[in-house]
Amino acid sequence: MISNLAIRRPITTAMFFIGVGLLGIVSLGRLNVELMPEVVFPEIFIVANQRTMSPEQIEREIVMPIEEEVGKLENVVQIDSQSRLSNGQVTIAYEPATDMKIAELQVNRLVSQLLPTLPEQTTLTVQRFDTSVLTSAVMTLQVLGAGDLNWLRDFTEQKIRPELEAVDGVVSATPLGGQQRSIEIIVDPELLAAHQLSMNAITGAINSVNVPRAYVGRVFDANQRFPVSVSGQFAALSEVHNVVVRQDGQLTLGDIAEINYGLQERTDYSRVNGLEAVSIRIQKENEGNLISIAENLLITVERLNRQFAAEEIEITVTEDQAEIMQEALGTLQQAAIIGVFLGLGVLFLFLRSGRFVGILLLAIPSSLLLTFNLMYAWDLSLNVLSLCGLALSMGMLADNGIVVMESIFKHFEAGKEAMEAARTGTAEVSRAIIASTATTVAVFIPVVFIQSEFQDIIRELALAITFPLMASLLVALTLVPMLGARTLSRASLRPLGTGRLLEMYTVVLKANLRHRVRLAVGVALALVATLIAAFFLMLQQQSLTEENGFTIYVSLDEGATLEATDAAVIKVEQVVSELDDVETFTSSVQEAQGSVSVTLVDRADYPDRMTVDMAKEALEDALDDIDRGDVDVDFDPPASGGGGGFGGGGRSGGGGGSM
Repeated sequence: MISNLAIRRPITTAMFFIGVGLLGIVSLGRLNVELMPEVVFPEIFIVANQRTMSPEQIEREIVMPIEEEVGKLENVVQIDSQSRLSNGQVTIAYEPATDMKIAELQVNRLVSQLLPTLPEQTTLTVQRFDTSVLTSAVMTLQVLGAGDLNWLRDFTEQKIRPELEAVDGVVSATPLGGQQRSIEIIVDPELLAAHQLSMNAITGAINSVNVPRAYVGRVFDANQRFPVSVSGQFAALSEVHNVVVRQDGQLTLGDIAEINYGLQERTDYSRVNGLEAVSIRIQKENEGNLISIAENLLITVERLNRQFAAEEIEITVTEDQAEIMQEALGTLQQAAIIGVFLGLGVLFLFLRSGRFVGILLLAIPSSLLLTFNLMYAWDLSLNVLSLCGLALSMGMLADNGIVVMESIFKHFEAGKEAMEAARTGTAEVSRAIIASTATTVAVFIPVVFIQSEFQDIIRELALAITFPLMASLLVALTLVPMLGARTLSRASLRPLGTGRLLEMYTVVLKANLRHRVRLAVGVALALVATLIAAFFLMLQQQSLTEENGFTIYVSLDEGATLEATDAAVIKVEQVVSELDDVETFTSSVQEAQGSVSVTLVDRADYPDRMTVDMAKEALEDALDDIDRGDVDVDFDPPASGGGGGFGGGGRSGGGGGSM
């Protein structure tokens, strides 16, 4: 039996767990720290844009031909489509076991073959909802400044972005907002017709050589590691001139078009506290530690704020994913500490052995370190779901060790030697703890083999609960009896001053057993009183931790211009700016829809400040004056007619062919 081997070979057992512990520390350092596990949904979206067409034309001339070709692909189980003014979307759902990387390549090839047959000036964009975009997101920054917004965008691109991307673990820092510099290509229609070319052919030739930047992995050099990204995007205007649009005769784009620098068309506005701002979305490498990268970024932001203070540039953090992970890790750590000390404190009082408690105190971290090895071997990460699983298993982590040690202690108190007590005590309960652990593990193990879109999420949670239980079983059958056999002695049975407490407990227990009805009534009353007290405590906590923000949605009739929508949003901003206790408000404007997100002063720090309901009531009359005619203003999001994975936005793939 494994327990007898561990007892006979204490040095081997000790070295094994020391090695496992050291590897566990290394594994913990290498575990990915992210907000959510990476999930691959078996869906691909084809977004078509054609600004000159009505929804009926989009459906008849673009969407239906795409659906016809998509239906020929393998492993497709469902095709959905939406057609709207100037754009449409085709959603392709695949079987769960489909390799989505290969599927995406097949769809891209299909789109490149189909594009020349579609109407002129049609752009097609292939997109796949990939949670790696979510799990790699670190934070969102806002760059505020008094200068021209386009100048602020260029400043961000040239001076702020390189500093942020230099932070170890950061893959990209993408500026958003303002009008980005672009390359304006004006094709001569007569030369286009003379060479028998179409605009779709020109767009295809440009997209084939202008490949966006992509993260491909890491390289190691001695004690350093560097993220590697490849980019085929144009770096100079001459490269655009030299794009070959026809192989025979080496016809280049510069031969048939005028190419100059320009500004991209404005498609949205973004403001913070009424001032236009440039946002920066920061993403990390998949293997990077979310918390450490976020900490380094905050240090860099503080340094940049000091460096650019003279130029009136301020960088603020509006979203930080690491805060959520730090709260989750703090909750797990708190639950582990409280649970361990409460459990071991009770055992210490009743078993009166400091060595007993010491053995269990050593067994718990040993189980956790072994768990981290298993998580690393199975390519799990530290995320919200796995932390929930670890938190659930913390209460059961010491159970097996307690049962084994109590059995050993009972035989030792009966007069057996420590070695014999360890063997007999462990053998006596080994089947019971194996069976109890197996019944719990048996509930979660089948979940790993479920085939669905969410199998990765279910797998993370199931294994995060199963691994600690299996680790605690191994520790209870090997490390605990070995330590018990080597550390228990007659001196450990000396009273520790708790005899009086045990006598009092015995008296109370006997009295309660003689008055069972009174005991039952008393327990019921205590339960009711506890529930009432907990209810009022929760109400008090809720009043301090309630939401301190809300969003005002502005929508206009379909077809409304960006300028008309922005004018309505500006009116809402003016009303919000006059409201008391507003900390910040952020505005986002697109054609026919906009929103103003309001953050109030935190009532956890200032309980007498305005609540969300009070703020909405104060704004209601002023917003009613704006909510007239073709402008709709509401606190609830408008009903969306779109579909797919983009929240109904008809612009999810806009500008697929632009540079």
